[in-house]
Amino acid sequence: MNISQEDWDRWKVDAVTKEWFKLFRERQKRYEVLVPALIATGTEDSIGQARVASGRHQELEDLINTEFKDM
Repeated sequence: MNISQEDWDRWKVDAVTKEWFKLFRERQKRYEVLVPALIATGTEDSIGQARVASGRHQELEDLINTEFKDM
């Protein structure tokens, strides 16, 4: 990818970008509720679903915290 620091800085403050990141954070909050609920059931299937949801939560966290130097 050929992107400059200036391009990155403009993109990060763009209204559309901010709205997408707001959606990412809302999805993370849902996972934060879902994972403990799945674990609490104690079934093998639910534990597996919790692992997947936890991984998705972490992927969103990584995306939200991406810096220009990470590109």
